[in-house]
Amino acid sequence: MKKNIFIAILWVTLAACAVGPKYARPDSKKNAAYVQTAVHTDSITNLKWWDVYQDSALQSLIKTAIDQNLDLKIAVARMEQSKAILGFNKANLWPFLDYAARARVNDLRNLSDQAGVIFPTNSYSLLGNVSWEIDLWGKLRHANRAAYADLLASDENRKSFYISMVAQVAELYFQLRGLDERLVITQKTVESRRAYLDIITLRFQNGEVAELDKLQAEQLAASAEAQLYAIERALIETENAINVLMGQPYSPVARGLLNDAQQLPAEIPSGLPSQLLERRPDIRSAEQQLIAQTEKVGVAVALRFPSLNLTGFLGVASPDLSNLFQSDAVIGSIAGQLTGPIFHFGQNKRRVEAERAVAKQMSYAYEKTILNAFSEVENSLAQIRTYRNEFNARLTQVAATEKSLMLSKALYDNGYTSFLQVLDSERELYNSQLEKSIALQNQLISTVRLYKALGGGW
Repeated sequence: MKKNIFIAILWVTLAACAVGPKYARPDSKKNAAYVQTAVHTDSITNLKWWDVYQDSALQSLIKTAIDQNLDLKIAVARMEQSKAILGFNKANLWPFLDYAARARVNDLRNLSDQAGVIFPTNSYSLLGNVSWEIDLWGKLRHANRAAYADLLASDENRKSFYISMVAQVAELYFQLRGLDERLVITQKTVESRRAYLDIITLRFQNGEVAELDKLQAEQLAASAEAQLYAIERALIETENAINVLMGQPYSPVARGLLNDAQQLPAEIPSGLPSQLLERRPDIRSAEQQLIAQTEKVGVAVALRFPSLNLTGFLGVASPDLSNLFQSDAVIGSIAGQLTGPIFHFGQNKRRVEAERAVAKQMSYAYEKTILNAFSEVENSLAQIRTYRNEFNARLTQVAATEKSLMLSKALYDNGYTSFLQVLDSERELYNSQLEKSIALQNQLISTVRLYKALGGGW
């Protein structure tokens, strides 16, 4: 009981002697609510990603990536490294116990007599050595807390990798399905333009149209065919990117719902800005890095003060092995050493200044991370709203250009206009169809980016 009380008093006394700054979270600027949306107490991040994107193929891709993604495995390994470093630093708080065994045997008696030289006698020893640095000024405790903060930062980085990886898979999947849609649009356009080219070629052969009309029709068909190959190339590149995220070589990516069949809520709640500080892993990681650096400043400050080391040994020693464990063979010693700097030409002071400067950098980085997070949320909310409106406008545009092309062909076929008008209408229709597909794809991707910006899913 008395021993426990003594240890408790010792730790309280040591804690009171600790030097160095205490961490305090920096003040950060934030709005009461997001500008780009109405106030919601709920958030999209309270849902699992599979509740947001109800596509079994996408779910399967994300699950595979979670299991096999190499960047995520690297993040986990880094967290394990930080955990080991924490254990290493914790060990410095306690006494170290080492052992040493020694034996020396001389069988040179005849040689000693002849030469007149006396050699040492036999000796045997078995010693246990103890060394302990008393943490007077909190140097070891600061280092321990810094290692713990680094461990938490590594864990938050793992969560950031997780969120980014899920978001990348979803983005690439919606991009892939958008390319699939544009591939079909282009294939139909190629077929339509080739069919119309055949008609124009026949009319040219019959002397009904000029060669210029035929050449323009050929150019129109070739342009669509070239775009077809560009889309096929982009499809392969996108599939490769998805396979890399899944940690596997190239293989065709399974498809699920088309982009226009994806079900998303009409209103996507984003929560409150104050919640973002506790939800985003990158913000939490930046804060833990700042905490770790603050503790490192404490280590640097403690190095300016004396350190107290206790050393000792206890064991047995004897010239005869048979008497090694007799009571008179027991030997022991204990010593204390107080060492401290006197004049190092300002080295210790500069060390503290350097660590404080790094802590200031970490503080600014933490504030910048928060600003970037709010910016990403606002941008994503704006993208969702504007891409939704753009998609609706593209629907109207496609309907108008389809009718315009139909009328242009009718006028051209009846000799009321030039083929140039048909050419322009054909291009407008194709471009508007592609733009509609891209707007829908971007609308889905902006939802993914909001999900990522809000720090959900881990």
